[in-house]
Amino acid sequence: MADISRSNHHHKAFHVLGLFSLLLLVQQGGANEFKVGGSGTWTPPTDPSALHYNQWAEMNRFQIGDTLLFVYPADKDSVLLVSQDDYTNCNTETFTEKFSDGHTAYKFNQSGPHYFISGVRDNCLKNEKLVGCCIGRKKQPIFQY
Repeated sequence: MADISRSNHHHKAFHVLGLFSLLLLVQQGGANEFKVGGSGTWTPPTDPSALHYNQWAEMNRFQIGDTLLFVYPADKDSVLLVSQDDYTNCNTETFTEKFSDGHTAYKFNQSGPHYFISGVRDNCLKNEKLVGCCIGRKKQPIFQY
């Protein structure tokens, strides 16, 4: 009888440990980091008529908790979070946030479009700008027992 009781405790402990490990994996796997543009840096596209960054963004799926990583020379460029109108007009005078550290990690905290432009107006006019559309929260799996 004692062997059966010990076996049940080991069995339950194994299940609890397995469930805990699974929950940690789900929690850690919830957010992704995306380097803006893929492997390159935040610079004006070589072809000014191209929609380089927006084409890249359309191939990705951004959700709340995900991070965009902008890499650029801090002494030559910056990243501005702006309104849709300021995005369209490359207005670098008005912005919601300005980043100029050269290695900017922007975390999505709400769904909807997020408009980014270069802090250098001439670069923005050459299409160094991005619309990142955040679709909302990742769905968490539902466990049933």
